[in-house]
Amino acid sequence: MTRPPDPVGAGPLEALRTLLDSASRLLGELTDDPLLARWTKVFAQIPAADREAIVAILEREMQARVTAGAVGDLTGLSLRPNPRARLYTRVLTDDPQPNPERAVQQALRAIQITHNAVAPMDSEWQAIARDALGQAGAAERTSVEHFARELLSLVEECRRRLDPPGRTAC
Repeated sequence: MTRPPDPVGAGPLEALRTLLDSASRLLGELTDDPLLARWTKVFAQIPAADREAIVAILEREMQARVTAGAVGDLTGLSLRPNPRARLYTRVLTDDPQPNPERAVQQALRAIQITHNAVAPMDSEWQAIARDALGQAGAAERTSVEHFARELLSLVEECRRRLDPPGRTAC
């Protein structure tokens, strides 16, 4: 499409039109990439205090990737994304303040999830547990035994108090 000749002083208007056309094309390229939407969403979730460090990590990794690609035929080295890489280092606080109620609830939920996962395995899970307990020390086995007995006692107490008489669950 040809445009009519610009009137006197239209140079700045033409520059603005060119700039807007370029911006429109760039915006179209960006919005056509579904990964960019994910990228933007993730970036917005990064705490502001962490963003500089994470961007610096990504810049360093991209520079390493570009460099390795440029000399890969000489070095035989190539870089690939690590799908299990982590940007955050796990750090235990000096003085954790666990919530005992929450810890017990989570432990019982973990027991329930574990049971649901191993129940279909019939006796196979028992062999795995036997092996794991065989590798544990005597004190650890005693602790597990004590906890299991206390837990069974609590289950029986709740059963007597809460379950209807004559009804047994499998």
